[in-house]
Amino acid sequence: MDCHCKDHLPGDWHSHDGCDCHGNDAPTYTFVVTRVMGEDPGAGTVYISKPFMDTLQLEEGDSVEIVGHEGCVVQARSHPNPWVDTRMISIDGRTLDEIGVQLFGQVKLRKMVCVDSECVTLEVPASAEMNRQEVRALLRRAEGAILRDRDELTLTTSKGRQIRFGIREKTPPTMSRISGSTKIDLVNEAGEEYICRRDTTFRDVGGLADAVRKVREVVQLPLQHPEIFEQLGVDPPRGVLLHGPSGTGKTLIARAVAGETGCYFKSVSGTEIMDKYYGESEAKLRAAFEDACKNAPAIIFIDEIDALAPRRDTTEGEVERRVTAQLLALMDGLEDRGAVIVLAATNLPHILDSALRRPGRFDREVLIGVPDEAGRKEILLIHTRHMPLGEVDLNELAEKLHGFVGADVKALCQEAGYRALMRLLPGIEQTDQELSQDFLDAITVDQEDFEAALKDLRPSAGRDYEVNLQGYGWKRISGYAAEIEFLKEMVLWPLQHLPFISEVGVGYAGGLLLTGPARVGKTLMARSLAKESGFNVIEIRGPEFLSKYVGESERNVREVFRQARQMAPTIVILDGVEAMTSSGWSDSKVMDRVVNQIVMEMNAITSDKPVLVVAVAERAADLPPQLASTGRFGTELRLNLPGPDDRLKILDRYLDRKKLKVSGDLERVVQESAGLAGGDIEEVCRRVILQAARRLLEDNPCATAGEVEISAEELLKALDKWRLQERKRVGAGTE
Repeated sequence: MDCHCKDHLPGDWHSHDGCDCHGNDAPTYTFVVTRVMGEDPGAGTVYISKPFMDTLQLEEGDSVEIVGHEGCVVQARSHPNPWVDTRMISIDGRTLDEIGVQLFGQVKLRKMVCVDSECVTLEVPASAEMNRQEVRALLRRAEGAILRDRDELTLTTSKGRQIRFGIREKTPPTMSRISGSTKIDLVNEAGEEYICRRDTTFRDVGGLADAVRKVREVVQLPLQHPEIFEQLGVDPPRGVLLHGPSGTGKTLIARAVAGETGCYFKSVSGTEIMDKYYGESEAKLRAAFEDACKNAPAIIFIDEIDALAPRRDTTEGEVERRVTAQLLALMDGLEDRGAVIVLAATNLPHILDSALRRPGRFDREVLIGVPDEAGRKEILLIHTRHMPLGEVDLNELAEKLHGFVGADVKALCQEAGYRALMRLLPGIEQTDQELSQDFLDAITVDQEDFEAALKDLRPSAGRDYEVNLQGYGWKRISGYAAEIEFLKEMVLWPLQHLPFISEVGVGYAGGLLLTGPARVGKTLMARSLAKESGFNVIEIRGPEFLSKYVGESERNVREVFRQARQMAPTIVILDGVEAMTSSGWSDSKVMDRVVNQIVMEMNAITSDKPVLVVAVAERAADLPPQLASTGRFGTELRLNLPGPDDRLKILDRYLDRKKLKVSGDLERVVQESAGLAGGDIEEVCRRVILQAARRLLEDNPCATAGEVEISAEELLKALDKWRLQERKRVGAGTE
């Protein structure tokens, strides 16, 4: 009796006896093995012509049983050669050896239903040297791979390199296949979570704990646990906008999210999308979203989105308008994009189209601000954890890095390492001699290397308003003990414990006015307050706000406070604020508009982004009335001329130097200096020291700086000259 199934080759009719085709719903066919595939995925693959893929009712990656070889199940793929004979197949070499079939031998294939693997634990070999994102991208090529009794899974990279992953555990333990829903855990040879040194994780993000927490809530949680949102009956966030100054870590956070979630990551640069040909820019954008949807769950990261979607009402280019409209349609169109989250970064959020910044598109906006002192230390610890440090005080170093963002700190560590290399191995670049390990172990990075590197670096944040706070602090101020205690208790303490006082229901002083005669140290006190706070600092003088163009002055005010909110917590020092009370431009009312803009910006300061504005003026009466009210600069601290005890402390401070000898009684100098401010006393001391040093060098050119001597009599003479000059200056001013 002939078999009526089609399990035969032409001219090779066979009997129904011994054929099990009638016991299976799927048809069985016999094929000839004509080629051993060199691209061995190590997961068992058979390559079948497209016509017979349809005949066998197979989709790409479906399971196929090799009849007659019990338990031998492989995945089916379309043959790469579209002109191959329909009855000719190709099999990977490992499977061919397993079933014992020679080249041009015959095998019977039949579709088989194989359950999907729920969870697989793979051991990544140490020789792989791939980060987790690269490993995840490689494992996507293993979708459809059959897990039988094998203890390893071999995959080939795009460059032809084979990586053998050990199979530690699998659920179920029986034969199953890897599918898109299979959870794959990666471990190292010790059985711990696999982390490559090149991996970017949230442990590599320092000083941004609050921003990282928000990003994990709105990005990582929906991708890893979508069932939570299904239970709540709400849609998960579909878009997150990261904004902040350049170099703060926006792109780093995006890479960390991709590394932590392990999902498909599609990076798109705003400048890469733009094309000169009509419609190409929109096509590239659509292709990026289609690619992400095919590989969902996925993250699309759009870097520099301000170049891609500027405001349509102000931009002049037609291409930008079309691309912005296309992005709006893709993010919130008629078709649901599924488990695809759009993550975008920009340092110019105010120029984005307003239609993007609404729920449904970018549901959340996360500010990636400038780190404070504690954040800077955390970043230093991250970038020096693999660095051979000598005697380095990271606390002192973090204190000096006002305005430094993460990229600046990284550049500082790199430059310090280079300085250490040049210090220990000068001229190493001119030799090709191999260095011994003992010699390399002797290389250490010391505090002096960081100090030398710091001299050549400038902070990115607030670069236009940079202020050097080295040499400032409470120790720099002589006298004014009561004033310093007032600032500690009434200004600094509330700012440093803001969460606690917010729960109590008390706010902090948003404005502080420092007044006093000239040269008493108002600016010194303001800068020392900023130094001791550990916050970021912006210093600007009142006249710097002014511009001859209409509207530019108010814009300058807005820009300063916008920068301050991005860098929050921030202290803004307004020096010379009394210059805003009068102007020759009475017709344009420039001063009134500038003052009103400052009032509006101070009213907009919130507790979650604390900004303290410190104004410096000689008299409170010089302040515009709008700024003197409670809630703005209602807190005033007046610095009076120093008393006898304070003048003695000031003298001791400026004369107490290692290479300076002072003789005589300073009590008389203290009495004669009555009515002088701290700045006056400092100038008198400086002149006396310079005269003594000049006299010493003229008498003895070989003298050292440790031999400079001054007397109280010289200080008294210098005081008399100073008073005479002051009388002449005041007299000339009154005339």
